[in-house]
Amino acid sequence: RQPGLAKVYEALLGFEGDEFYKEAWPELEGIAFRELQQRFPDAVPIGIYSPDGKVSLLPLPSRVLKEGEQIIVIAEDNDTYKPQ
Repeated sequence: RQPGLAKVYEALLGFEGDEFYKEAWPELEGIAFRELQQRFPDAVPIGIYSPDGKVSLLPLPSRVLKEGEQIIVIAEDNDTYKPQ
């Protein structure tokens, strides 16, 4: 049993606070996943969603974003983040 785990789940999965979002950013194609952390100061990139429906959470830092792939992030709202 993990005290406080329910609060973590509520924070991640509830409708208050930060939520999961995915979006394609064509200007970031060819960028390694490790570099995405610096590109999103207002979100936390956690994975990649491929056009074939495959989800890769916490991919290798060297994993390069390919054409048509979406970046999965945790952010306050879908209009509160964008790459820099």
